[in-house]
Amino acid sequence: MTKMNERTINALFDIVSEPIKNVYDINDKKNLAELQRIIHVFNVAQEQKAMSGVLSARGLVAFKMLVSNN
Repeated sequence: MTKMNERTINALFDIVSEPIKNVYDINDKKNLAELQRIIHVFNVAQEQKAMSGVLSARGLVAFKMLVSNN
């Protein structure tokens, strides 16, 4: 999976940032919806990464318990 930086995302979705206001200029509902979708995707990915770490840690603990009991 490739990582996309902010500049790549801006170019891909034609989002223009205003350096003076430091906000995104979104002219219509379509651009707003697309930006919200992107944010949602990043939030889901972050949650999955956190959950994966927790599950990996639990799996390691369970494996160590199994090995130590036998």
